[in-house]
Amino acid sequence: MSNLSALWQPVRIGHVETRNRIYLPAHQPSLPPLEYGAYLAERARGGVGLIVTHGFHVHPASARAGVSPWEPAWADAVHKFVAPAKSLGCPVFVQITHMGASGTRRTDDMDLWGSVLAPSAIPSPVHRAMPKPMEEEDIAAVIEGFASTAANVQAGSGDGVEIHGSHGYLLSNFLSPYWNRRDDAWGGDTARRARLAVEIGRAVRKRCGPNFVIGIKLSLDEYLGDAGTNPNETVRVVQFLERERLFDYVCISHTDYHQNHKLVPPASSGETAPLAANAKLVREALAGRIPLLIQGSVRELNTAAQIVERGQSDLVGLVRAHIADPEIVNKAREGRADETRRCVGANQGCWRRLGQNLSCTVNPAAGRELTVGITVVKAAATPRKLLVIGGGPGGLKFADTAASLGHQVTVWERGARLGGQVRYAGQLPDYASWNFLVDDLEASLRRRNVDVRLNTEASAEAVATFGADEIVVATGARWQTSGFSTFRTDRDAIPQARGSHVLDPITALDNIEACGRKVLVVDDNGDYLPIGLARLLAASDREVLIVTSDAMSGRKMEATLDWPWVMPRAALAGVKLRTSTFVERIEAGQVELRSALSGAAERIAADTVVLCMMRESEDYLYHQLKARGLKVRRVGDCIAPREVDDAVLEGFREAQAVGAIA
Repeated sequence: MSNLSALWQPVRIGHVETRNRIYLPAHQPSLPPLEYGAYLAERARGGVGLIVTHGFHVHPASARAGVSPWEPAWADAVHKFVAPAKSLGCPVFVQITHMGASGTRRTDDMDLWGSVLAPSAIPSPVHRAMPKPMEEEDIAAVIEGFASTAANVQAGSGDGVEIHGSHGYLLSNFLSPYWNRRDDAWGGDTARRARLAVEIGRAVRKRCGPNFVIGIKLSLDEYLGDAGTNPNETVRVVQFLERERLFDYVCISHTDYHQNHKLVPPASSGETAPLAANAKLVREALAGRIPLLIQGSVRELNTAAQIVERGQSDLVGLVRAHIADPEIVNKAREGRADETRRCVGANQGCWRRLGQNLSCTVNPAAGRELTVGITVVKAAATPRKLLVIGGGPGGLKFADTAASLGHQVTVWERGARLGGQVRYAGQLPDYASWNFLVDDLEASLRRRNVDVRLNTEASAEAVATFGADEIVVATGARWQTSGFSTFRTDRDAIPQARGSHVLDPITALDNIEACGRKVLVVDDNGDYLPIGLARLLAASDREVLIVTSDAMSGRKMEATLDWPWVMPRAALAGVKLRTSTFVERIEAGQVELRSALSGAAERIAADTVVLCMMRESEDYLYHQLKARGLKVRRVGDCIAPREVDDAVLEGFREAQAVGAIA
């Protein structure tokens, strides 16, 4: 790791001093106050210099059911989630917000039923609800809501507030030429569009006084060109706001829901700190009076240090890196950076679960700190001799967690390398970061002196002879090539003629040369595997067609924000797509397709068919051991074929339960 000394200097923000230049930006774990407090405290304990909480809504037209931050009683909740981190020496600011055009008509609480409010009648692409253009009384009520909510933060011992003016929410709607089409005192030129920000700042300052931090979060770029907010317009807004001397810091984020995939870009995007270069323009506009905070696709401290060294920002925010490893700062400062649990950038446990309770692919303790946090889990009272069969993500996580609790752990892996099917994911274009999961677990097992035995085939007899106190089976799952699909209830398999060349995706990845010149890939599960495999095949000068019965290929990638990044690359690579289409029959050298819409059939040439369809558990050994009466449990795909998150969580959870089997 390069020199990180630039990160360890404190920064003054109003009356508050940060511990260093790394901060935890606002994001939404969706946890109750006590659990949220434990979540934030874990990051504070891990060394982060400043915390900004997720956004709390200031007005009924934007609020979530059951939470009214503008009401005085909410101050008690604030104290519950800010006090634990503050007790560890970390300042906490609370973000306050109004969704504006990006809100939705309330259907979960009839008391909050009403219109979406925005400066102009332009619906957001996220919910597509037509807003009511705000009248003077609406604007006054929202300003009062910001002031009242800020006062409650102050009463609850928060150090300050961050007023949210980004992401296509209300304040950014007013600031944006695209969203704000008004010709009154609240719209038109930069000064009038920025008036709401000024009035909110004045109202909060009047209510909370001079010794309370007020920050504002702005979109550096909405990616709408001259029609919307762009870096030049943001600089003009900052210069206008600076004349008012209302704010103690500016935070820069980006985009609205037109380009939402840029907000939390997955690792497949290749994006790293996309705002850094233009952020320097904003910092120069602040002229050193107040600090600039920047966030957006920074997942490594090296990148953060470079941003600070180049004068692009005073503080740098890392969200996903702190979800993956709350101790990332302390590990770096203590010379233990190689122990950092790296974010794989998959967006599966965090972004995909937005609005639900947070999780993390590599850190299943995320969101569960109150019960399994670093200071909560204790070493085993009675260390046991444990045998793990299978070196995929579930088995490795079990082994690592059990060893951390003091157990003696041995891992048997029948292959020549650890990682299971995650290693195959790491071979796909733009997915190499999946290897972080396995590499980091391998390194941790070495530090914990776990006995790892590769090329070791497990039999029931060998396991019984080994004499473990408890056994965990993590033998994974295998791909089927029958063609069974839950979307074709009229058959149990795709008819396949003798001599037809049908492969499962792992076999195809192991030997691309085994595939013919014309390859048909069946996508029946909606994830990246068929698309990534098709790109590899196309790169080896093959004609590749992806067929799916769904209305779109790669549907699961919508939720992780991968789709807008990787699908255009597949098209540019020459991969063809056929949606709403079934494979009716596979024959030697050709396949019969049938439209799921019209029923029309056709035959096309195909030398090889790769079926990315169903998987079945490799659970034979588990049932053998159970029948022998051995103390055995299983994790991951050996229970049911699912995703990496499930396997890692189960490995973690089952290791905590060692010793509980009667």
